[in-house]
Amino acid sequence: MDRPVSRRGVSGPRVGAAALAAVLGGGWWLASGRWRRTWRADSLTGVANRDRALRHLHAELVRSTRTGRMVGVAFCDIDAFKQVNDQHGHLAGDLVLVTVAQCLRDAVRPSDVVARVGGDEFVVVCGGLRSAADMEIITERLQASLTQAPAQRETGDPLAEMGVTVSIGSATGRGGEATAGDLLHAADRSMYRQKGWRP
Repeated sequence: MDRPVSRRGVSGPRVGAAALAAVLGGGWWLASGRWRRTWRADSLTGVANRDRALRHLHAELVRSTRTGRMVGVAFCDIDAFKQVNDQHGHLAGDLVLVTVAQCLRDAVRPSDVVARVGGDEFVVVCGGLRSAADMEIITERLQASLTQAPAQRETGDPLAEMGVTVSIGSATGRGGEATAGDLLHAADRSMYRQKGWRP
C-alpha cells in the first residue's frame, strides 16, 4: 500500500429547509425511518452516498482491529465521462451512471457497500478479507461485471454502445495500521495508475 496520508474529510448531502419539509411530508418519514435510508443513498443510482460509505469504512476498520481481517477499498472512475455528456446528452450520462452502479452492485458480496462519491466516481468498501488477494478477486469481478453484465440486460449495453470504460484501483489495510483516509488515497492513486496518469 502507498505511504499513509492524512485523512480526507467527506461531507454528507445538504438539504434545504423547503426541500426537507417536502420530503418529510407531515412527519411519517421520521416515524418509518425512511429518512435515514434516503439520506444515506444516492438519489440517482440508489447506491450508498459518501456519508454512508465513510461510516461503513470506519466501522469495518474498527472491526478489523478485533478480527485481524483486512479491509479493502476499490475506487472506480468512469473514463472521459464529460465526453459522454457532451456527445450524448445528460440523460445518457445518467443512464451510464445507473448502469455502472448496478454492475458494481452485481459483482460484490451482500456485506460490501457500493457508493457514489462524486459525479462519476464510485467507491466499494469490503470488510472481512483474509488477504489482499481477496480484494484482487473482487476487483476482477467488478471489471468483469462492467464489461459483461450489461449485455445481458433487455435494454442492451449502454456502456459498450457509448464506448464507456471504467478505471478501478484498490487498496487494503487493517484497522490500527491504516486510516480511512489512507485507504481512500491509496485506492485513488491505484486508480490513476490504471488510467496511466501520475496521481
